[in-house]
Amino acid sequence: MKNIFRLIIILGIFTGSILAIVKFDKSKENRPTPNPVTAPETKTETENPEKEKPSPMEIEELRKGNYPGGDFEIEESLPNGTNYRQMIVSYKSEGLKIYGLLTVPLAPKPEGGYPAIIFMHGYIPPKQYSTTGNYPTYQATLARSGMITFKPDLRGHGQSEGNADGAHFSEKYVIDTLYAISYLKNYPEVNSEKIGYWGHSNGGEIGLRTITISPDIKAAVFWAGVVGSFQDMLHTYNAKIPFLQNLKENSFIKEHGLPDENPDFWKKIDPHFYLRYISSPVQLHHGTQDKSVPVELSLRLKKELEKAQKNVEYFEYTGDDHNLSQNYSLAWERTITFFKENL
Repeated sequence: MKNIFRLIIILGIFTGSILAIVKFDKSKENRPTPNPVTAPETKTETENPEKEKPSPMEIEELRKGNYPGGDFEIEESLPNGTNYRQMIVSYKSEGLKIYGLLTVPLAPKPEGGYPAIIFMHGYIPPKQYSTTGNYPTYQATLARSGMITFKPDLRGHGQSEGNADGAHFSEKYVIDTLYAISYLKNYPEVNSEKIGYWGHSNGGEIGLRTITISPDIKAAVFWAGVVGSFQDMLHTYNAKIPFLQNLKENSFIKEHGLPDENPDFWKKIDPHFYLRYISSPVQLHHGTQDKSVPVELSLRLKKELEKAQKNVEYFEYTGDDHNLSQNYSLAWERTITFFKENL
C-alpha cells in the first residue's frame, strides 16, 4: 500500500514538471524575435574611387575662389609727380604682405571716382626688382593721364613676402593680382566699375589669365605679352622664347608631362580654352623684332579672340623690339585712348 502511495506521488511530481515545461515553452512563442545581427555594408575602393584633386592652376578652380579686399596700408609717402601724388602701400594676398606703388591724380575727383589701372610689370630678376626703380616712366605716363594706377610688386619681389615662384607654371602671381584688384576697387577715390589692366611681357601672361577669371577688369592692354597657349610656348614657338627653352627638367612638366602628352590637364589651366569668359575689350601691341617674346603669340591671340567674337584691337610695329622703343609714344597714345574710351 505504501509502495502504491509513493508511486502516485512520484507520478504527480513528474506530471507537474512536464506541464510547467510545456507552459514555459508556450510563453516563449509570444516574445518578440530580435532582428538578426548582420555586418554593416562596406564599399570597396573600386566601387567609390577617390576623384583626382583639381590643380589650383585650373581656370575653373580660380574662378570659384574668393579674393576679398580691404584697405591699403600706406607704408611711405613719396614726392609728388607732375600732376599726381604717389605712395608705397601694401596689401594682403593669401596672408602674405605684398607691396606696391600707388599713384593718385591731383586733379579734382570726377563724379563716381577716378578710373584705375592695375599696372603689371614684366619679368625682372626678383633680387634686382624695386618698387620705385622699375617701370617708373611707364607708370608715370598713365598716372599723368588722370587715372589712378597701382603696380603690385608680386610676392618675392622687392620687400614683398613669399617666394618669387608664381610665373608660368603657378597660379600665385594671378592670385596676387586678383587680391590687388579687390583692394584697388575698395580704395575710396576709385570708381570700382572702371578698373583696367596694363601688362608688359609676363604681365601680359598674368593679365590674360586674370581676365578669364575676374569680370572686374573692364579694359585690358598687353604690350609684348607672353600670351600664347601652352602648346605654342612649349612646342610651336619654343625655339623663339629663350626663357622657356630646356624645360624638360622642370618639376612641373616632370609631374604632368608636356601638352601633347597630357592634353586634358593642360587645357584646364590654359586661358586660351576659356576665352568665352572674357568680358572686357582687349588691345594688343607687339614689335616684329621682339627677341624675347615672338610677335606670333599676340597675332594668334588676336585671331582667337576674333573667332570667339570678342572685342580686340591689334597693333604690330615693324622692326620694333620688346619694349617698343621705336614707337613708345605712339603705343602710349593708343593705350591711353583705349582706356579712356572703355573706362
